Amino acid sequence: MEKTIKERSEMDAKYLWNLSVVFQNDDAWYQTAEETKEKIKQYENYRDTFMNSAQSLYELFVLDEEVSRLLERLSTYAYFKSDEDNRNNTYLKMSGEIDNLYILAETNSAFIIPNLLKYQYTKIEEYMEQEPRLKQYERSFQQIYRYQPYVLSEKEEKLLSEYQKVFQVPSNVYDILSNSDLKLGTVQDEEGKEVELSDANFIYYLRSKNRAFRKRVFDTVYQTYQQFSNTFATSLSGVVEYSCVDAKVRGYESSMQSYLFPDQMPVSGYHNLIDSVHEGLPVLMKYFQLKKQELHLDEIHIYDLYVDLVKENNQEYAFEEAKEMVLSAMSVLGEDYVRRLKEAFTNRWIDVYPNKGKQEGAYSGGGYDTPPYVLLNYMGTIDDVSALAHELGHAMHSYYTKENNPYITGDHSTFVGEVASTVNELFLAKYLLKTTEDKNLKKSILVHLMDMFKSTIYRQVMFAEFEEQIHSAVEKGEVLTSESISDIYYNLVKQYHEPVVVVDEQIRYEWERISHFYTPFYVYKYATGLASACQIVTNILNGKEHAKENYIEFLKDGSKHDPIDTLKIAGVDVLSKDTMKSAIAMFEEFIKEYQSL
Repeated sequence: MEKTIKERSEMDAKYLWNLSVVFQNDDAWYQTAEETKEKIKQYENYRDTFMNSAQSLYELFVLDEEVSRLLERLSTYAYFKSDEDNRNNTYLKMSGEIDNLYILAETNSAFIIPNLLKYQYTKIEEYMEQEPRLKQYERSFQQIYRYQPYVLSEKEEKLLSEYQKVFQVPSNVYDILSNSDLKLGTVQDEEGKEVELSDANFIYYLRSKNRAFRKRVFDTVYQTYQQFSNTFATSLSGVVEYSCVDAKVRGYESSMQSYLFPDQMPVSGYHNLIDSVHEGLPVLMKYFQLKKQELHLDEIHIYDLYVDLVKENNQEYAFEEAKEMVLSAMSVLGEDYVRRLKEAFTNRWIDVYPNKGKQEGAYSGGGYDTPPYVLLNYMGTIDDVSALAHELGHAMHSYYTKENNPYITGDHSTFVGEVASTVNELFLAKYLLKTTEDKNLKKSILVHLMDMFKSTIYRQVMFAEFEEQIHSAVEKGEVLTSESISDIYYNLVKQYHEPVVVVDEQIRYEWERISHFYTPFYVYKYATGLASACQIVTNILNGKEHAKENYIEFLKDGSKHDPIDTLKIAGVDVLSKDTMKSAIAMFEEFIKEYQSL
């Protein structure tokens, strides 16, 4: 498969997502933006009167829903157009304008929650009796009152809303620097040709069988990051400082608690996760030792860890082939699921290949009134096929949720969203293991599974522990610098890799590449997602009674229940250490299965 990164204008349209169903063109976007701005002004009509009657309260919440849905559509178009090419100033400007609209809406509506919380919840119940249409917002009322201990006065909430754009500067600096301005350098490939490095091809090149080449790639990339470590440290510390200050002024015990609170994940559950993975580090060492032996290395370095263990496996998959693999694998979930899945391909919800300036990585997103879009940077590896299955898991979760819920409960927490995506990854892998007779391909699939457990459980929990430590440092009054951040990260990498892996000094700067740190305390959900998915997939494939039906009900639940209770619909207790231990046991089984081949 061609690895040359093209301009977007050179791409075949059938591999580009179709955003015209959100807005026909930029003019339509700007017209709706102006209409939304006028609608936002209507909040003022209810500032002092919305609790005077059940009717007024209902009208205000209808207005708030209308504004929210318009902003979702506007932001989907603006942000996704910007992600197509981060160098395009037209959509960078549009993204800035939607940010301004969000701030305007937050500022104009800042009076709602503080004034609402002046009343006891019994008043809300009384109004719902008087105006039955208010019942559709009952879940919103419950969530609002849950935050009652952490809501500030109207004046303070409005002040914080007005500063939101300022608080976003560190994240914006990171996005522009990492996705647009930062050049990672060039290296000579195996054939002596000079190739330009990017985030899109970095890991691909680290899979090279040529050890000298992948070391050159590794060294070049991290030497570049080292040169910008002070800038990256400043942007990351800005995010951490804001998170800690916001948590403190609102009365949370810590920034961690403030970010775990929406999912009702207790801090003890976060620590249980880290402890469980620490206990499972011997299994990770078995994996590293296996990799070292299979690669015939006297010592294994960080830059060796991405190399495929199966030397004969150079297979690449055209996107059309990947599509059929995913559809076949998901047939275990039934005809209705597959029918809906096909819409993602036929209706162009997927942006497939990398192009110059395109947002790195992969994600699924959208709003209640838009398709659940998927962004990929597909390069044809088995990992890319898995990424397709993963992001379509997100998309289908959104699809089922929106179809079976009104707007108020028509979204789901990212906490449970990672479960759906990982279920798809596991079904794909299990399907491929079952359908292939090729021993080497089976080994390759097992390698993919082992890598998934290594990266989704151990690596993400290492990231989670890193976040805990840098946020805790700031809360203790310490100042984050490039040196202190790099020291924290380097020590954790050593803890999670030694004594089997030689931890190269350059990996100190890897934290600069991890965009998730700008969304604090998010990455742990990948690990809990995989652990939960293991249990769901096992139950379905083993034919446990109602397991498939319960999983589909889980996808439909949206936010009708708290995330941990939603998982219980699918038969998972995510707070139990046994859930993570069983996932690590599955990881060890895959290691043994590979060795048996």
